[in-house]
Amino acid sequence: MKVFYESDTKAENGRSGSPTLSDEAAKIRVTPPGAEGPGVTPEELFAVGYASCFEHSLKMVSGHKEYPLNAVEVRAEGNVIEKYEGGFVLDIDLHLEFSGLTREQAEDVIHTAHTLCPYSNAICGNVDVRVFTKLNS
Repeated sequence: MKVFYESDTKAENGRSGSPTLSDEAAKIRVTPPGAEGPGVTPEELFAVGYASCFEHSLKMVSGHKEYPLNAVEVRAEGNVIEKYEGGFVLDIDLHLEFSGLTREQAEDVIHTAHTLCPYSNAICGNVDVRVFTKLNS
């Protein structure tokens, strides 16, 4: 396999820390769920990454298939679910809103984007992902 992109981060103090990126492009304060004050949870960071990556995959697929995509919006809701047997798992709802595509085109783009998106590939079979689609004219 060929490395397409490489990132490097360092986390200190877990859910109460300030992870750093190797290129120092962003300052992030990580907080546990429900904490007061500014900060984001690791689950929010995952949801942002997934939504951004999946939106890009949708646009790439639409362009490759020459579908008339006018606009797309992706919103990801990330949940942490406590398992009955102990431990925790992620659970994701993707809300997709398309302009310019038919229902069949949107379903085709979604299916293909899941095979392309690194986040979808990383969590396939491990995380429940539900997709909700809205079409605008």
